[in-house]
Amino acid sequence: MKRDSAADSLQLLRARWEDLARRSDRDCRPCFTAFVPEEDYAMAQQAAKSAGVLCTAWGGTENTARVILCFAPDFIPVEPAQFPICCLTLRFRKGTLPAHRDFLGAFLSCNLERETIGDILIADGVAQAFVSPPAAAVLLQELHQVGTLGVQVNAEEPAQLTAGANYVPLTGTVASLRADAITAMVTHLSREKAVQLIRQGKLSCRHTTLETPAALMQTGDVFSIRGFGKFRLETVDGLTRKGRYHITILKYQ
Repeated sequence: MKRDSAADSLQLLRARWEDLARRSDRDCRPCFTAFVPEEDYAMAQQAAKSAGVLCTAWGGTENTARVILCFAPDFIPVEPAQFPICCLTLRFRKGTLPAHRDFLGAFLSCNLERETIGDILIADGVAQAFVSPPAAAVLLQELHQVGTLGVQVNAEEPAQLTAGANYVPLTGTVASLRADAITAMVTHLSREKAVQLIRQGKLSCRHTTLETPAALMQTGDVFSIRGFGKFRLETVDGLTRKGRYHITILKYQ
């Protein structure tokens, strides 16, 4: 029988967090990951709780989509400055605005792995990237161009650009505020396929993995669906004539 590759991948990820959590407890020291999607945080917290340690996340600034996780005993405080993250500032000609994919492509062309790269924040004439220390050393030495645009890279400037959350509003109606109904709405999948996603542990909400399709969600809940993104249940705007809930959900960009 062919095994479900998505379920296998999730099981491997859970085992990875459990191993790091146990190692932190055994060695009485913080253990850091590489950069991971922020939605991995909920599962990592569960693994940390089971091992009797704490899990914290930091991406170099607030609201980052990619973070480094830290497993540490509760008697060892871990501050943001301790995370193995370097902030690189890239200066280029004003009036030009390279896309995120241009920066990411330039970074990867320096033979870097994706897990060494966090968020890349872009403004007019300047960008800041949060990367691992080894990746920072490579980029400082080798990166001189993004696309056709010349760039100057330095590691002296503090983080000043913010990962302000941008949203796309999604509106629609659902039969109930159950997790499977809301998952089906935002993923544009059938209710049955939404149930499969949830039972595979791909839905996280309130810093925990929801594996019960019938779990009720409420206004203000921030939830992530692996492979589909991060969302917030913004408003429940009453019932339609057929008794369905009219809701607004914000999708993080």
